[in-house]
Amino acid sequence: EFDYTPVAFEAFQSVGENRELIYHTNVMMCVAEEFAVICLDTIDDQEEREFVIEALEETDHEIIEISEEQKHRFAGNMLYVCNAEGKAFLVMSTSAYSSLDESQIASIEKYCPIIHSSLDTIEACGGGSARCMMAEVFLPKA
Repeated sequence: EFDYTPVAFEAFQSVGENRELIYHTNVMMCVAEEFAVICLDTIDDQEEREFVIEALEETDHEIIEISEEQKHRFAGNMLYVCNAEGKAFLVMSTSAYSSLDESQIASIEKYCPIIHSSLDTIEACGGGSARCMMAEVFLPKA
């Protein structure tokens, strides 16, 4: 049995003059152990938006809000990882990093260092970014 509570909502992005569904949440948010980077502007329904905010606050996550423009630069497509010693890092593309302002970077760096690399070709040709290239492995610690 998992100790998770589902938080269901719909997220949208502007495509031309239309609002289209976002196909998966790693486009618009990254949930780490103590913080969440999230584009709340993509949650058009106000009740759903408040539900997501409450869920994050109830689990003691600091909300680091990004804009839809930052989301378009892959700032929602980050991945929180830990090395073998348990040290945490937030991995993202240089495009995502460059879109963040000083206060957003400082908020993230309260919890972990940022690792960023140019993923321009992958972002332009593949449509994804750092999170799409990586996956977590949740194995029991030996």
